[in-house]
Amino acid sequence: MNVYNRLKRFEWFRNRLIRNKITLVYVPLIIIPLFVLGFASNRIYTNAIVEKTVKNVSDNSSLIITQINGILTNATSTANMLTLNLNKVLVEDQAGARGRMSELQLYTKITNQLSFALVVFPDVESAAFIDQGNRIYGSNSSMESQQELAAGSELLSRLQQSNGANIWFSMQKRNFLVNNEEEPILTLGKRIVNINTGVPLGYLILNIRESALSAVYENIGSIKEGSYFIADAAGRIVSSQTAAEVLQPIKEPALLEWMQGSKASARVRTSENGEMLLVSSELPSLGWKLISQVPYDLLTEDTRKITKLILLIGLVCFVMALFVARLLSNVISKPIVHLSRHMKRVKEGNLDQQIEVTSGDEIGLLASGFNTMMGRVKELLANISAEQRKKREYELALMQAQIKPHFLYNTLDVIYTLSEMGRARDVQRTTKALADFYRVALSQGKDQIRLEEEMRSVMDYLSIQRIRYSDVFDFEMDIDPGILHCMIPKLTVQPLVENAIYHGLKNKSTFGRLTITARREEQRIFLTVKDDGAGITEERLQAINGGMRDSQQRVGYGLNSVHERIKLYFGEAYGVQIESVNGLGTTVIAQIPYQAE
Repeated sequence: MNVYNRLKRFEWFRNRLIRNKITLVYVPLIIIPLFVLGFASNRIYTNAIVEKTVKNVSDNSSLIITQINGILTNATSTANMLTLNLNKVLVEDQAGARGRMSELQLYTKITNQLSFALVVFPDVESAAFIDQGNRIYGSNSSMESQQELAAGSELLSRLQQSNGANIWFSMQKRNFLVNNEEEPILTLGKRIVNINTGVPLGYLILNIRESALSAVYENIGSIKEGSYFIADAAGRIVSSQTAAEVLQPIKEPALLEWMQGSKASARVRTSENGEMLLVSSELPSLGWKLISQVPYDLLTEDTRKITKLILLIGLVCFVMALFVARLLSNVISKPIVHLSRHMKRVKEGNLDQQIEVTSGDEIGLLASGFNTMMGRVKELLANISAEQRKKREYELALMQAQIKPHFLYNTLDVIYTLSEMGRARDVQRTTKALADFYRVALSQGKDQIRLEEEMRSVMDYLSIQRIRYSDVFDFEMDIDPGILHCMIPKLTVQPLVENAIYHGLKNKSTFGRLTITARREEQRIFLTVKDDGAGITEERLQAINGGMRDSQQRVGYGLNSVHERIKLYFGEAYGVQIESVNGLGTTVIAQIPYQAE
């Protein structure tokens, strides 16, 4: 009886049409999972967004700290370099002049050393040297004002009591030994002593602008209306994206307490501006902490939109499924199963798959596209294999060109001759130039290096060749400082310089001159090597240009090697151009795209 009554309750369901039955079954099967999906996606996506944000901010913080540490390291390197250079000026040069060096000459030499250091290490904004008589030598005139304040300052007092180690002074504003009294600066001080006797020579001051630090994380960027700032151990903000906050204490006690006492690198905290996601990173060299703040509401606002979108898409899919599920099940499912089998074989590594196209609908287009795709994949694999072989050939040829025995032997002969002549200083310079040249030539296997490194390698090469051929040529370099950081294939300029020396200047009956320039025009870099040597005959020039257009007619390995490597890296739009007038000289221009480090 009970069973019969239970069956009667479903009598109305059995008497309905099949399409209605399908509707009644599918509605709860689709609607309930959609609600569960919306809720679960909201929670999962929110947690994922927060975790991803923490990771992104942590990664950005690591990049910021790395770059700031790089700035601090550059400042330390500047101090070390100036220690040696100032010793040379104040001890060696004065001893060589036997007391006849005027104050103007001394001032010029010291300020030139300071200015040169700022060119080599642009992260340092200004520099000054204070001698034992409290006279200030500055990288610019504003550094030399307020001499009395500098002489009686705590900064100078601490340096006088130091043992010559580098001393960092906290971010501050002051009205002496600075370019701009209104701009906060971080200062590195060092006591300069005679490296031979230990006698004090003076004190070195190097300034780094706060804006140089804040520019680092502004360039890296923050997460959607978030912000970065750096605070010291006392809770004072030493760098911030908001200039008004710099040198001000952290106002919120809870934030200050968390920063000073918490070991957690990330947490969600409620502040006067609402919930904030905080991420902390250590800057141990100065005892600072980099703090990132991201509004929590901004992280989660998209999750609600995505949840609504999922529900809307699910509803549309539900309606469409009711109308076309049964109609298209047989038409669509079988071709898809057939296609999936071929895809599985491709996944297993069998690329020789072709599907027979039997229809012109989407499934047919998909099958046709699959066939086309597989053909292109195999073609691309073949092209990549060929290009890799070609690239390897150029790499091997490049390695052969890098380590040139005759250049090494000739240089060692020069070193031996110089040592026989007792020119120890020239032996040291030649040996150092040779070592630096081969260090850049090898570059730890890297294919591309900074233009600055390439120019140093060329300078080392020319220094050696200048000693060998001092009566043959002289040279000059004009390099735009703004492009020294750009990346170029290594040994791009050196083979062009070598060609100019051996095929142009050596064959000239009179003293020659070699000029190397580098400039940027829009997004292109032009590297020019010009000599006033013997030049090239018109027939030879046509043969060389023909060889650069057709690798099968190659004439001259060095020039073609540079040309082919540039095209291999950057495409047919770039390469080497050569212009020459027989008897007057040759100009070679290498054109590459501008690409920052």
